[in-house]
Formats: sequence, C-alpha cells, structure tokens
Amino acid sequence: MKRNDMKERLNLKISTFRKNSEKLILIFLICLFVVLSPSHVQAQTHFKLDAETLILTAQRYFSIELGFSPEELQDVKLATHVKSHEVADITWVCLKEEHLLLALSEIDKIVYGGWVVATGRNPGQKQRVGDMRTPEGIFQIESIEDARHWGFYEDSVTKERIGYGPYFVRLKTGWKGIGIHGTDEDHLHEIGKNASHGCIRMANDDLLEVVKMAKIGQKIVILPKLSQ
Repeated sequence: MKRNDMKERLNLKISTFRKNSEKLILIFLICLFVVLSPSHVQAQTHFKLDAETLILTAQRYFSIELGFSPEELQDVKLATHVKSHEVADITWVCLKEEHLLLALSEIDKIVYGGWVVATGRNPGQKQRVGDMRTPEGIFQIESIEDARHWGFYEDSVTKERIGYGPYFVRLKTGWKGIGIHGTDEDHLHEIGKNASHGCIRMANDDLLEVVKMAKIGQKIVILPKLSQ
C-alpha cells in the first residue's frame, strides 16, 4: 500500500513538473515573440539607402549641382567609415522632395552615408515662423546638443506629442529652432514624408550615425530636389 502511495505521489510530481515546464516554455516563447516583433524593435529601425542608390544619388548631385563631368563621376566611391581627418570636409546634402540626407565629400568625391528622412509638412522655401517649411539654401552646423532629456514637443496641427530623439543638430539658417533630430516610435511611419515643423527628422539610430560624423561648422546644402 505504501509502495503504491509513493508511486502515485511520484507520478503526481512528474505530472506537475511537466505542466510547469510547459507553462515556462510557453512564457519563454511569448517573450521571444514580443522581443522579435516589429513593434518592439522599432527603436532599432534604420532608414539607410542601399549602396547602389546612394552612389547614383551622389553622382546626380555632383553632376547637377557641381557640374562634374561623366569621367569625374566615375571616381565617386563609397566609404564604409569616415577617418578622423576627413570629418571636417564632410558636406551634408538634404533633398526635400526625395526626403534624403547624404553625407559626402565634395573635394574627394567620397560618399559616407545616406538616409531617408522627414522634412517640412509644407513644400517650398520657408517664409515665416510656423509655416512648417524646411528652409532651402547653404547653411552650417551651429551646435550638436544632447536632447535625451528634452521630452516631447506638441504638433501644432495634430496636437500629438513627438520626441526629439537623442540629439539635436542645430543648423545656422537664420531661422530659430531648425535642426536635424530624431523621433519616437509612434512617429517612425512619418519618415520619408512631409511631416515635420521644418526640421529634418530621422530615425534615432540613423541620427546616431549622423552625429558620429557631424561637426560644428560643416556645410549643409538643403535643396528642394535635384533638377533633371
């Protein structure tokens, strides 16, 4: 009798262990799904241009805006990283209609990176404060500011709260508060669109790449588009 009781208790323990193990496995699988789901990894999203598109876009810029010859365009090359002595020569190019930001050297014909961004909600040259247009022209980086504790700003139209991301690269444009900054997960879908108050807005991880190459005094060219 005792032996049967012991056997039943052992079977009960084994059954309980199996049930608990199944629950733990289920919990683990749910956690794994949450971690790997797109909604969770949005903070790690990149909107980078592929190498071919990046080179072709840079060649168009060099040709149309700088007048490079077809022979000179053959020398345009992509760099996987920027060397410390090359940083000062970087020019930033923002193409509003294409919603692109490029980092390149007009001197050495080197392209360091390219990202899809959001620009002003309204097209055209900036005319007044609050017109939600990104100013066009040749400007400079004025400062690179830590924005991690800035919180949110309110969209004057939608009344939604939008984050600045980790940094604010302030541009000397003659207009107050124009710069390159990040966003929050709820507004990543606006990257690649006319969506900002006038700034150049991008994914936070892309912004971190930009900040690594950004330096006060660098030139930034903001164009409505590349003419055909």
